[in-house]
Amino acid sequence: MKLKKRILAGLVSLTVLLCSCSGQPSNDSSTQSSSKSAAAQITTVSSESAAAPSEQTTATSEQATASSENTTTTSEQAAASSEQTTTSSEQTAPAPGSTAESQSTQTSSQQQNESVQGVPMWEGTAPNGNKILFLGSMHAAKPDFYPIPEKIKTAYEQAEIMAFECDSEGAHSESLQFEQQRKMTCTDGSQLKDKLSPEAYEILCAHLAELGSTEESVADLRPWAAYEMLSMLWMQSSGISTTNGIDYYLLRQTKKDAKQLFELENAQTQLDMVTEQPDKLYDTLLRLTKDETKQTFASENNKLYEAWLTGDIETIAEISELPSDEELKKYGISSEDLTLIKNRNKIQVDDRNAVMAEGIKKLFASEKKVFVTVGVGHYIGENGLISLLEKDGYTFKRI
Repeated sequence: MKLKKRILAGLVSLTVLLCSCSGQPSNDSSTQSSSKSAAAQITTVSSESAAAPSEQTTATSEQATASSENTTTTSEQAAASSEQTTTSSEQTAPAPGSTAESQSTQTSSQQQNESVQGVPMWEGTAPNGNKILFLGSMHAAKPDFYPIPEKIKTAYEQAEIMAFECDSEGAHSESLQFEQQRKMTCTDGSQLKDKLSPEAYEILCAHLAELGSTEESVADLRPWAAYEMLSMLWMQSSGISTTNGIDYYLLRQTKKDAKQLFELENAQTQLDMVTEQPDKLYDTLLRLTKDETKQTFASENNKLYEAWLTGDIETIAEISELPSDEELKKYGISSEDLTLIKNRNKIQVDDRNAVMAEGIKKLFASEKKVFVTVGVGHYIGENGLISLLEKDGYTFKRI
């Protein structure tokens, strides 16, 4: 169902933002504790990516089962460790070149590498002949994606400049974390149920119950935060983790190797594009998930993941395509709702593509070797990066 797929694509792409903005340890069961504040709960759930693939050691992995998914030993972890029950150390990508990675290589690494050789990559050529390599990433992956495919490894090793949508670790700054938490919660004395229609609220509560969470876990959240919390819980339940995202892996490795890092946008912009949308939009999006379940989400999410692994751009494009007005209206979408959805797509996809395309032009002007890693959905379509740049004389070929 195209509409469901489109909503899914939105969930997959936006989950990373909240993950980036938190530095606290995570576990799935944390959302079940009604004693925690709503902001603390969503922050805990969203911080799955804090345990970075490039910094995990074998010793830390052995300790994580009993304590935390995160490798840092902050006071927040100490407070949260008694509540953590998941064994995420078995679910995260190994550090590049570490003992853990060597061990994972022994488990049919050849088959793993062969299965991911199709991950979308392009070579772009500027009118002046300068070339750049591009990776179309998925911001979440399964543990067996690692070790990374040889073509990604080679592109990274040869690169002098690594370009990403944004420095998601920069989002860990205290000020941005504070702003995120402030924007998460209702501050006018109201609660979430006051800001959503009865239908949308009932649908959300049903989803949370299926996922093992509670109504209390979202009581104080604003609609956008509740929607993102739902998306992250669905993501976790599908077995595909943002912790294992290739862009996050490469970002950490870039910093470890002290390579030059170039941001095509920034974390503040990404936070604003989610939090500044009207509540009515998230009410509409929640109503559109009425027929969704944990199983159907996992099925569609895995279909998207397999399409990415094999480089099936046609399937990725189909999932990413915004449904027609006629299709949306079949779901009882009003003209106002339709406008909100289209505006969301423009802000979160088209407008961002235009900004990133300008940044990429600057990189093409460099004489250095550049490797760009951006979500695969940003490359495709008439307003995608490839089409935008081709209009200005740049050419692309799959590699």
